[in-house]
Amino acid sequence: MAKTEPHAAYSAFTHGLQHRWSFVKRTIPGISLLLKPLENSIRNTFLPALLRSHIVGDDERALLTLPPRLGGMGITSPERLADEENLNFINLTSSLTEKIIAQDANGETDQNAILELKKTISRNRQSAQVERLEHLKGVLPDVTVRKIHTAQETGASNWLTCLPIRAKGFSLNKQEFVDAAALRYGWPVEGIPKTCACGSPSDVNHIMTCKKGGFVCIRHGEVRDVTASMLREVCRDVSTEPTLLPLNGEHMQYRTTNTANEARVDVSARGFWTRGQRAFMDIRIFDPMAACHRRISLEAAHQRNEQEKIRAYGKRIQHVDQGSFTPLVFTTSGGMGPKAKCFYSRLADVMAEKKHQPRSHVVAWMRCRLSFSLLRSAFLCLRGTRYFAPTTIDIAGLDYQARVVQSGILV
Repeated sequence: MAKTEPHAAYSAFTHGLQHRWSFVKRTIPGISLLLKPLENSIRNTFLPALLRSHIVGDDERALLTLPPRLGGMGITSPERLADEENLNFINLTSSLTEKIIAQDANGETDQNAILELKKTISRNRQSAQVERLEHLKGVLPDVTVRKIHTAQETGASNWLTCLPIRAKGFSLNKQEFVDAAALRYGWPVEGIPKTCACGSPSDVNHIMTCKKGGFVCIRHGEVRDVTASMLREVCRDVSTEPTLLPLNGEHMQYRTTNTANEARVDVSARGFWTRGQRAFMDIRIFDPMAACHRRISLEAAHQRNEQEKIRAYGKRIQHVDQGSFTPLVFTTSGGMGPKAKCFYSRLADVMAEKKHQPRSHVVAWMRCRLSFSLLRSAFLCLRGTRYFAPTTIDIAGLDYQARVVQSGILV
């Protein structure tokens, strides 16, 4: 199954199969050696089939055990966790065990103490995961470390944590899943030509930035359409690629301002930030592994791209169109810039209020939807074919809470 439906196999393993061993690990001491054959099967059979024959070394295996929010894939090692799980379970049930031994039928366990112990165990587990990650950053190649940083951004791992339900637009075919994993960690991608159509040597970094064919320019199309469809639920006069008012001798502050008479932005909506005022948004998706971004932090790269958009459109829209401008900057891996986070947070607030649904579920659905849209934009550049969205989603009648629960999206 991992060869034919890797996304479904991965989801079945992380959401179901690996949890079936929890009871054994918690209740039987010293079982780690007996679980070693299981770990060998995961490492030597399951992972090569899932990742299409990519050889997984010790450091990469340790990386994959980390949760997606830390840049891993959540494919845990039963052998490594067995002793720790057993010790935690003994500590957690010690008060109950003492009462059973003493045959105390009237006493009650302190639920507050148990809850506090659970929080302590969770904090210790997270601290251990962070320590392992910091150790891995010291031994993994710089390219992989950079990829881990991009994978840790908010929204970059939502495609991993939801259930692959095709009808809801949250599934990847076998080629897409393997490509997504390779892009996430900077692993070799199979099937790409050795030479680009522009004549340059072809690799993933070049493909993600090459403007030949126009894929870099049009890859934000689905993100634009999804954003516009969400805005139509809460705003009026929503349009895609609206033309700005022409200039009639107005002086712009920056030389990089777009002064063309046919200048356009990606989305506009009336009443989003201020009642009656028109809000303009322009989308940019950049590759954090590009030569111009590789030597700076992700935060600085986001700010640089936001400032470039603001210099190009901000003053013109403010003084000529008398509207507001918000640059929506994303990385190819799914991360958002600060202003994009602010925009979608505001959008989630308004949608949750209008739909009378929990904000957390609206945010979870929104991040997951954007994550898949950005992932498909990367496939567009990588494989060079135009990808059409699998399903047109009727947001007007969408039950976000039900969709989040059905798709297993983490809230």
